[in-house]
Amino acid sequence: MFELRPIFSALLRSKASPLLILLQLVLTLAIIANAMHMIDERLALMQRDSGLPESELFTFNLRELNPDAPLEQQRRLDEAALRALPGVIDASSISQVPLSQSGSQTGMARQPNAPEEIQGVSYFQGPIQLASTLGLTLLEGRWFNEAEVTATKSNREPSQVILSADAAKQLFGEESALGKQVYIGNDAAEVIGIYQRMQSQSVRSRNLYHTAIYPIESLTMLNRFMVRVEPGQLDSVMAQVEDTLLALEPYRVVSGFRSMAEVRQDAYRNDNAMARLLTLLSVLLLGVTLVGVVGQVNYTLVQRRKQIGIRRALGCSRGAIVRHFLLENLMIALAGVTLGAMAALALNQALMGVFEIGRLPLTPLASTMAGLLLLCQGATLVPALRAAQISPALATRSA
Repeated sequence: MFELRPIFSALLRSKASPLLILLQLVLTLAIIANAMHMIDERLALMQRDSGLPESELFTFNLRELNPDAPLEQQRRLDEAALRALPGVIDASSISQVPLSQSGSQTGMARQPNAPEEIQGVSYFQGPIQLASTLGLTLLEGRWFNEAEVTATKSNREPSQVILSADAAKQLFGEESALGKQVYIGNDAAEVIGIYQRMQSQSVRSRNLYHTAIYPIESLTMLNRFMVRVEPGQLDSVMAQVEDTLLALEPYRVVSGFRSMAEVRQDAYRNDNAMARLLTLLSVLLLGVTLVGVVGQVNYTLVQRRKQIGIRRALGCSRGAIVRHFLLENLMIALAGVTLGAMAALALNQALMGVFEIGRLPLTPLASTMAGLLLLCQGATLVPALRAAQISPALATRSA
């Protein structure tokens, strides 16, 4: 503690340089702490479980060009041909693709004409093979049978539904939803099954896992398909699909091939770009701060060569010189990170009103403070060691 007095005296004699470093540390901590928090939130979003065997799935579009094509018959032929391909586990048409950022949602209630008790339910329509293709796990009840699936060219509401566990819990709490009625507007539908989990088509939905399966096949000119393959067979199966379907009916267009990994990548493209940008910004800002610390210590070293030489001539050890510079930097850094923590919390409050981010946790903030302190000490060490090598005679002569 006896070294603090000369350190305070030195700082008071030259205020500008320490103040600049202090302000730089305040800004650095405020920005980096919030940037790392936003990066963590983006990574958590991108790593959310879809409930699907993504490595085994791919999707594509098929557009019929013949207006007189027998759509239902052609659909059956197409699905059978896809399932017959080597390496295919199952295949199905689907009304919308999970995570695709495009599709339809509805609201549900337990009573007719009642306010919707659950909103943003993404519903997926397809044949009985849809659940198998998506690799869903049944928790209660059963899947649809062939007689319950309706193929239609018009929009209609189902008389039966299968709900995700999250949607069922939202509607019925801890009670079992099996066998109960849900209402889509005025139309009643019986819950015949509950599956574990499937993510909706919208990764921005607040009701991410509120999904449902309808026993309806929409017969339209534009069809979407999902294909599930055996592990390691995705590329080879995908390469065979177009020729297989065109051999059945050449007057059509097969396009839009994407693996579920690509669908996920597209869905979270903006989040990934934001995480990369914030990481780059944090690294650059940290680099500028460390360069500033090194520059400040080097500047101090030049200004105090005579003082260092005199202290060395009076018997001050090299270790004491190093300790002096480290303590001086630590005092500035402690003040900087303390004020920076306050600035980080204030900035977080402002960002919460603009972006969809949560409150800045104190533990990561404390870790960022500790990391910045250690980096500042590390940046000071090399110039401090160089200062300790100054010869008393050289310092006095150069003064």
